[in-house]
Amino acid sequence: MTTSSNISDPNQNRRQTLVSFGDLDQALNWESLGDSVMGGKSDGTVVSSEKGYGQFRGTVRLDNGGGFASAKADLPIPTDASGYLGIELLARGDGKTYKIGLRNSTDRRSIVYQHSFTPKTRQWSRIQLPFEDFVPTWRGKTVTNAEPLNIRHLASVSLFLSGRQAGEFTLTMQDWVLLKTETAPEE
Repeated sequence: MTTSSNISDPNQNRRQTLVSFGDLDQALNWESLGDSVMGGKSDGTVVSSEKGYGQFRGTVRLDNGGGFASAKADLPIPTDASGYLGIELLARGDGKTYKIGLRNSTDRRSIVYQHSFTPKTRQWSRIQLPFEDFVPTWRGKTVTNAEPLNIRHLASVSLFLSGRQAGEFTLTMQDWVLLKTETAPEE
């Protein structure tokens, strides 16, 4: 679900930060994982700014069998997201469709659960990605017999630009937060 918003967030008290771009002391170490594994020449990187934004930016090139850019970061400790509905962030894009990926392992060869979104280009879009809609994938292909995402053990996060969307790209984001469900029991 993608919505647009310039108003205060009524869910402010029901969330926890999963990925922070504003607190440089808590910034994750993002590793670029482009299409060079298959001979491509695309690149993508994630950088944090002192203004509290993160940017996933680079260039997707189709030559040499390429066509995607990605970056992965391991969480300092696995996150238990039970009791949460999904991920929410504010993002501004460039007309391209991006994916957020979640893994239950820090092994980049493990299944990644992906959810796509296309943020608006001229204003911030409120992006809400329910955990139940994340799709298990392996090297860009859906894995039909995979176990569901284990939200009790989120170990790494990823960003992707795929689908042969060639050219330069920039996705600007604010912190990713876990959106708490209305009916989750208080602990």
